[in-house]
Amino acid sequence: MRIVGTRNRSEFEPDPVLAYRRGKALDAMLRTAAPKVARGVTRGSHAHFNRLDDERRMRIARVLNGA
Repeated sequence: MRIVGTRNRSEFEPDPVLAYRRGKALDAMLRTAAPKVARGVTRGSHAHFNRLDDERRMRIARVLNGA
């Protein structure tokens, strides 16, 4: 692994308190970005549900990236 710059940007946080705080902040970001869950029963093919999942991921990514 090669570190570029002065800060180690590892995805793993060794300090449990900092990891907890980081996780809480990420959870708060994702909670506000997630669209409302549709209620009721929906029927469709596997491809249909994959398409719905892809659209949901794109909506969340756009909100998180500010687009």
